[in-house]
Amino acid sequence: MNLSEQQALTYLESLGLGPVVFEPDGQTTPDFAIGDIAIEVRRLNQHHEGLDGYDGLEDLQHGLIRFIENLLPTFGPAPDRRGWWVTYDFRRPIDGKRAKRELPAALAAFQAAPAPGGAELVPVANLRLEIAPASIPVDDFYMLGGFVDYDAGGFVAAEILRNLNLCITEKAKKIAPSMGRYREWWLVLPDHIGPDLNADERARIGDDIDLKCFSRVVLIHPRDPARALTLGG
Repeated sequence: MNLSEQQALTYLESLGLGPVVFEPDGQTTPDFAIGDIAIEVRRLNQHHEGLDGYDGLEDLQHGLIRFIENLLPTFGPAPDRRGWWVTYDFRRPIDGKRAKRELPAALAAFQAAPAPGGAELVPVANLRLEIAPASIPVDDFYMLGGFVDYDAGGFVAAEILRNLNLCITEKAKKIAPSMGRYREWWLVLPDHIGPDLNADERARIGDDIDLKCFSRVVLIHPRDPARALTLGG
């Protein structure tokens, strides 16, 4: 059971509707059942839409962060503790395989001949690094200063609506062959976009949502799953 499913379980048990069964039909849809109610679970997160569909922003973001965090220390210690801050920004799409080839080479080239004022590197399209001299003593030659994901953000309520419609469409397609096995279907979504949106803004979300085949769609707070916004029955 993954974290989203654990959060959904806490919410479902709080309803007091009866025993909550995990994977009642085995490792296939639905994720949970309460009697003749089937429940699917999915993170509500931001997505990037491309020509080949869409993917969660964190799919690239987390992978890129891990790669750069692991890469920087491989350049060794800072001579006399005089090192460099590395900050980066990016937008999609990025050629990940090429980035993993070109980024180490670009950093190695700067290390071999550092410019006193730093440098701006663009190892692949849509990925830019800024290297600046550290003004304090540091341990490593390269120290991670931070990053900006230009595809993230936006008006929170609008992002919830856009991504909620994507999630509902995706799950509706998945459960279509199994619809007849249960009296009704719910979709439970730990909300990782706007869980702390004010009550008035959250109340208006349902006005622009097509629930499709789901009787109920529930947005739960990831840190307090008993707090939920219910759309539908």
